[in-house]
Amino acid sequence: MPASRFSLLLLEPGEIYFEDFSVTYTCSTQDSSIPPQRGRLRLCSKSAMFEPTDVKHPILKISLSYCSSVFKEENSIVVQCNQLTEMLANNIVAPYVFLKKTFILKFTFHYATSEECLYRLSQLHRASTLPPKEQQEMMEAIIHSRHARVQFDPCWLEDLHETVQFEAKVIQVSPLVSNPGRVVVTSARLYYQPYNREPWPVMKIRLASDIERVARRRYLLQNSALEIYCKEHCSPKYLFLALDSTSLCDELFKRLEPNNKPNIGLDVATLQWQHGILSNYEYLLFLNSAADRSFNDLTQYPVFPWVVKDFTSANLDLEDPSIYRDLSLPIGALNPNRLKQLLERFNDMPEPRFLYGSHYMAPGFVLFYLARKYPQLVLCLHGGRFDHPDRMFNSLQQTWQNVMNGAADYKELVPEFYDGEGEFLVNYLDINFGHRSSDGRPVQDVELPPWAKSPQELIVKLRQALESEHVSKNLHLWIDLIFGHLQRGTKAIEARNLFHPLCYEGSVDLCTVIDPVTRLMYEIQILEFGQIPRQLFTKPHPARFAGLIPTPLSLMTSPDLQNGSREEEDGVENRTRSWSQSRLCNLQIHTVFHGHKKSVTGLAFYSQNDDVQAVSVSLDGFIKVYKLRNGKQVLSVNPIESNPLTACLCLPESNALLLGTLQNEVALYQIDCCRLDNVASVHDDNVTALGIVKDEKDGNVILASASSDCSVKLWRVHRTCSSSHFRFRPTTDLIAELEHDSSVVSLDFHPGGLKLATGTKEGQVHLWEVPTGLPLDALPGHADEVSAVKFSPDGSKLVTVGHDGLLQVFQVDIDPPQIVVKSEEMVAQDKREDFRCLAWDGLSILLGTARGEMLIFDLVSFKVVRRVQAHAPGALTCIAVAPIVDDLVVVTAGQDGRVCLWGSDAIIP
Repeated sequence: MPASRFSLLLLEPGEIYFEDFSVTYTCSTQDSSIPPQRGRLRLCSKSAMFEPTDVKHPILKISLSYCSSVFKEENSIVVQCNQLTEMLANNIVAPYVFLKKTFILKFTFHYATSEECLYRLSQLHRASTLPPKEQQEMMEAIIHSRHARVQFDPCWLEDLHETVQFEAKVIQVSPLVSNPGRVVVTSARLYYQPYNREPWPVMKIRLASDIERVARRRYLLQNSALEIYCKEHCSPKYLFLALDSTSLCDELFKRLEPNNKPNIGLDVATLQWQHGILSNYEYLLFLNSAADRSFNDLTQYPVFPWVVKDFTSANLDLEDPSIYRDLSLPIGALNPNRLKQLLERFNDMPEPRFLYGSHYMAPGFVLFYLARKYPQLVLCLHGGRFDHPDRMFNSLQQTWQNVMNGAADYKELVPEFYDGEGEFLVNYLDINFGHRSSDGRPVQDVELPPWAKSPQELIVKLRQALESEHVSKNLHLWIDLIFGHLQRGTKAIEARNLFHPLCYEGSVDLCTVIDPVTRLMYEIQILEFGQIPRQLFTKPHPARFAGLIPTPLSLMTSPDLQNGSREEEDGVENRTRSWSQSRLCNLQIHTVFHGHKKSVTGLAFYSQNDDVQAVSVSLDGFIKVYKLRNGKQVLSVNPIESNPLTACLCLPESNALLLGTLQNEVALYQIDCCRLDNVASVHDDNVTALGIVKDEKDGNVILASASSDCSVKLWRVHRTCSSSHFRFRPTTDLIAELEHDSSVVSLDFHPGGLKLATGTKEGQVHLWEVPTGLPLDALPGHADEVSAVKFSPDGSKLVTVGHDGLLQVFQVDIDPPQIVVKSEEMVAQDKREDFRCLAWDGLSILLGTARGEMLIFDLVSFKVVRRVQAHAPGALTCIAVAPIVDDLVVVTAGQDGRVCLWGSDAIIP
């Protein structure tokens, strides 16, 4: 038996399909009659449809508004109407045929009685004759009454021992289709049962093994939907469910959350994109998903930018900036003359004002591009007709010209232009779309620009353009317009980026609209006009790092994104990853120094004759200096006899060291002449940590010293007449004193010098303003000592680690700061970690533990990707990455007194 040709796409958008009956159909008109046909009569909210068993015959749609009478005759129903619609004759997708004459249709029932159908059909027919408001009210009452009588059938439970934990009415959303049903969550499965049993009686998803990811979604601008992504073995792969309220959605999400594999966070994804781990295409897909855009909802389909504007040249030179569209402007502002007219209209418009009368992505625009791939969706959207042949997507060049010059054409692109084989550009189904009026040619494949010989070549070149250096440098400007701080409000007006108010979330709360006609009007406008994505960024989006990305330590590729497995990309991304892999995979210990008798407490670097040298200090009171080029120790000195050293750092552009001691002192030591300039008592207890930041205004340095006396003090260290030397006079150079509730054990300056982060022995983390010393924020802390705090190189993030084994990354360039990632999962893997030190490049973190291990923690995959026993016995107390261009040298030190150099053969022989 052939599969059913019936589909919910044959209904009007928003129409509800109820049930079907096995019937024999006959039809007569004034001048002819049709022989009997077997098939199924399908009852819908605005129509009745007859699907013949023989696919040669078309499906017949009887719009109830065209019916003059419905009555019973024996075990049959007779319908008299003045219009019939024929669809899918010979199972071929084609425009519907509308027959306008008087028809008398007779349906004889095989298994049901005619009374069962007559009452329901008569109700729906009566509703179709009422004025719009009464019609909508009666239709809603009919739908509510029918659906309220349908309960979840417990016979569908796979295991009778399952217990129902959640049940609610839902709408399953797919392109142009909203199908009501019930969702049930038990102790083992999620069940979705459509009220009309279409396209299957029930869908079953195992919570433990089938769910890949659950994402929050909007529906009709309300935060009341979920999209469930299932694993490869499941069918279907996606289930988009809209619920009646946000609270019900929250409860369903809570039930599914334990089985959810969460996607990477927004901040982590941005970090990956900046470092080239995510391609531009992947990042845009991620942002669309994070902003509630979904391939299952045509009203919120993913949006991608036009990046190329040259569709006439024989060759496309991707190195030529003139071929690219200006990504800092919305489509509507690219033509100055058109923009001038729009602004004049905007200034004369009453409130609420808007610049653009149409959107950049709506169902009509999606299907404009994809009509050849999804013709049945086009017929559904346009009432059974294709668009006029002259208005179809016939030419990429012509479409770009319309977008640039059209009075109301501001559409962007869909993801299909940058991925796949370009099948949407080819009329592979040989659909009859009509003939163009200009030259009589039939509408076939899309005309390609001269620089693309095939659809595949077009997609490849557009993808190359999207991933080009020029677009990478400017893509953040377009992100600001679509997903960011220029999306709404006064900034949107200034950026010429303002759309109709109904496009924006929060413009109308449908839950408060009581009048059904008004609510329906709002729903239609929201569905047809287009919806602004959820706003993801309230500050300017950071730019991507230019050129070859600075050395990320990460070895891991990104997780899969929404639309398929990751593909390897050419250019910067591969060069970055291969550079990182070749060094970290080969990172090995080359030289071990055993010179210290006690625990090493500090590491620093300075340059001498263009040669980077490492410095270590220890509780044994000694300073030791090592040449990284040849792995030799070149200096060992005890500058302050019988005074253990607790911290060290090198002053910028000099060979001067600042030292912290166990005797409450800070000392200034000149390495080049082995001279101790001064030793000053600056605290009431031992010095635990030091930090410096250069003051760009006068070339001096701000010093922060932390102590077990519960304070941090800020000092100004002055550069002397000799530009390579400094002086430190505590009696006159104190700037501020920062009081804490317990001993301060770690600190770090923001690279910009305006903030200081501190960590205490009892687990508190604080942010302070520099140089005033005013408190800014108290961040979520640790259950034990905060052993290290470090800002990322760009200053946007702060990482903290502690003896409790917790690793936290904060976004600190927003107010208030927020946690980006938190590493409880890693702690649970291997008993309880005890972190003592860290180094990071903003993407990956090197950690030292109390067991003497060095861990490489990758923020891309959020896991430990390498674990090495570096020191024993005792903890790894200090870790640092040497500032050597194009090479990776890591220096570690521990309680065992050893200093170890790790690196590649290119640096350390």
